[in-house]
Amino acid sequence: MEWFYDNNGQQAGPVSREEILRLIMQRQIKPETLVWTQEFGATWRPASAAGLVSPLTGLLRMSAGSSEHWAWALLVGPWLIQRLTLLILDWRQIPDSGRVGPLSVVGMMSLLLFFISFMLDRNSLRESGKTPPGFWWWLFLPGYFWKRRQIVGRGLSLLIVSLVLLAVNVTEKIYQFPQIEKELQMQHGQVQQPAPSPPSEAGQENQQEEL
Repeated sequence: MEWFYDNNGQQAGPVSREEILRLIMQRQIKPETLVWTQEFGATWRPASAAGLVSPLTGLLRMSAGSSEHWAWALLVGPWLIQRLTLLILDWRQIPDSGRVGPLSVVGMMSLLLFFISFMLDRNSLRESGKTPPGFWWWLFLPGYFWKRRQIVGRGLSLLIVSLVLLAVNVTEKIYQFPQIEKELQMQHGQVQQPAPSPPSEAGQENQQEEL
């Protein structure tokens, strides 16, 4: 996409999107400087209103090579928060009965970070001119990063780390399954165990006769 801009009353250009973003970063193009691209038709727009700045982050919308920082936040942010929380609870020797509240709060924070990072990563792909993977890929992150790599052309490390974390989580669940099953059986046994019935009147009479 070619861009033109006003340079002291003279039309300058054409320049690429990357070049005009560089000029903005160098303050050679100011927010009030008029710019034009074919999508604007016959209207020139100020650089601040030309779609060069993200409304979500307030940062320049870099076209070439979309950033991966939100993708990494999506991948490892919630996982690290939960791991650190468990380490702190173990370090402070908090019993299982006292962990429900903190783990619930941390779980909500992790979920919030997950979806914010997910939406911002998809937004960064969209702003770079790419069509992000479908929304429902959040249910299976390795699939999301696989599709993302196909779209962007890079991101192999994100895909590999997502597969490793998935394998770690599955292995932990398998390792914890016998303990979980044992706890469920104990709870089930406590529920099913009948309460002792009071002795019948005949039994009481027999006990009195024996006495």
